[in-house]
Amino acid sequence: MLISFVIAVAIVVVVPALMLGLVRGLDVPASAVAPGQPPRWLVGWKLWHVIAAVALSALLFAMASAGPHEGPFLAFLLALVVLALFVRAWRYQFLFLMTLRDDDFPGRHDKLIWIIMLTLYAPIGLWLFTSYREAHWPEPQPVKAEPTTANSLM
Repeated sequence: MLISFVIAVAIVVVVPALMLGLVRGLDVPASAVAPGQPPRWLVGWKLWHVIAAVALSALLFAMASAGPHEGPFLAFLLALVVLALFVRAWRYQFLFLMTLRDDDFPGRHDKLIWIIMLTLYAPIGLWLFTSYREAHWPEPQPVKAEPTTANSLM
């Protein structure tokens, strides 16, 4: 029963994420990645992302193999972890929104509308504002430093 619930939740979460493009870089062919560069879907990952993914996988495995008494507690722990990750992402986007000036938006009340969207309609508002932010204020690409040689110094 619990494993079918976990599979149903995984399908409900993963399929829309793939369809809405929340998982990026899966469409990049291997030939498009420059030698020595990580794939596009790995850029921006930090150590805590990998640790969180491993911890969530371990928690899901523990839920699948738990007895009838440990299952609800592990499901509660999983819900707390997912909620904490959501609150972290929401806080990051909300703080970015608060640092913007009213002149950064095309309309007169756009900032207020985004505040309402992020507050009242948190899950969908977070996804919409993240998409809007990436379209209007993309993350700057890191600048590569040219290697210096002895001939270039002269």
